[in-house]
Amino acid sequence: MSPHAPNEPLDPRPDPEHEARVVQAIARAHAEIPFYAKRARPPFDPKTPLADVLRATPLLTKSDVRPTLPKQWVPASVDLKAALAAGDIELVETSGSTSDRLRILWDKGWWIRQEDRAMRINETIARALAGDPVPYKESILTTPVCGIATCHAGDTPLVERTDEHRLFLNMRPDPTFWREDDMLRMLDEIAAHETVGLETDPMYLATLARFAAAHGRKIDVKAFVQLTYAFTTRGHLRGIRQAYAGPLYQLYGASEVGVLFMEANDGLLHHAPFTTHVELLRAKVPTPGAKDVALVVVTTLDRMAQPLVRFVVGDLVQVVADGPRRFTTVPPIATVEGRVQDAVVRPDGAFVTCAAIDRALGSCDVAVFQLNQRTPESVEIDVVPEPGHGVGVAEAARAALTPLLEGLALEVRTATAIAAEPSGKFRVAKRHFAVDLGKSFEGCEGVKL
Repeated sequence: MSPHAPNEPLDPRPDPEHEARVVQAIARAHAEIPFYAKRARPPFDPKTPLADVLRATPLLTKSDVRPTLPKQWVPASVDLKAALAAGDIELVETSGSTSDRLRILWDKGWWIRQEDRAMRINETIARALAGDPVPYKESILTTPVCGIATCHAGDTPLVERTDEHRLFLNMRPDPTFWREDDMLRMLDEIAAHETVGLETDPMYLATLARFAAAHGRKIDVKAFVQLTYAFTTRGHLRGIRQAYAGPLYQLYGASEVGVLFMEANDGLLHHAPFTTHVELLRAKVPTPGAKDVALVVVTTLDRMAQPLVRFVVGDLVQVVADGPRRFTTVPPIATVEGRVQDAVVRPDGAFVTCAAIDRALGSCDVAVFQLNQRTPESVEIDVVPEPGHGVGVAEAARAALTPLLEGLALEVRTATAIAAEPSGKFRVAKRHFAVDLGKSFEGCEGVKL
């Protein structure tokens, strides 16, 4: 199996060369990238089994990477300044929370290549990308500040927000403060662009869809909506379904490493080939409200600039261990459970994921919520009721969450809105203290998040 040409169908059979390719990528990074070379790790035989190579390689976190950028992350033979000036290497910034942002290096055109390839895991999307039955056009709805060199904030003309077949819709950093004319413009542009696929932050689309429904409008997308950029809640889905009835799929990736998993028509998220290898480090503690939870650790395979080896992305997922291996040897996942930094830690050591909290609130008429755990003993939860359902929502939320958050003091309040982070993203939970992951996840000794 080898990387496919654009629009060529992916072979779903597990790649027999996948693990050998991972070993080669790790060996290449250690030999060529100053960050790894400075650590003087002994070379290994390229025929070494992948499991042995991974076992002998320490985990990598953002705090390891941040002080060494950018010079230590390209081969010594590359003139980084010249490559950046020529556009052969792109310097971008992740759009996480302020304390969690990270500048990263991409090879020219890398993100679009690997994302388009990963999207073709899904049969419906693959047909749309191939132009069946109409030429593919995409609209993108998320925070307007996507990187150091890419920004569509302010009143930017349509022509400046259009890149080939892609249209960037949003020009405001927080949908809470969208004006009526902003939303009418976006609804009109989605239709006028003849949008086949919409890639969107779930909160942004939910906000637009609720507005559309209130004004007798629909989200005019021909083939599919792809939810990414942030965690999707049941409240988001209820909002989106008010104005869009077509296929909804989850794409899970991260700016540092690319697309990791794409939802297929079987409802599972399958590992995307050629871009990464993913380790799923299982939880050693109870995870009430979720099962088979694992921490995501990633090794990149197809980058010259800033290859990452055993990088702790910081996300939790539910693994389908006995699910079908398609494309690679990595098992599929059922759900993305949210960031490990945002999981609640109970006094008994159990981890309660963002998705477990969302599932517990599923029948409580909550449109938006945010939980804060400021101390190990207590949590505060702000809930925004669905329109017309304000009475009793806080009490219902408390009753739903009390068994899940056993041992913690709960304060539940109603709110009119939840503010976005400085990045423009929304977080459904925040834990304000670090924990030792070695106590909670296999193979994470010494790592704190």
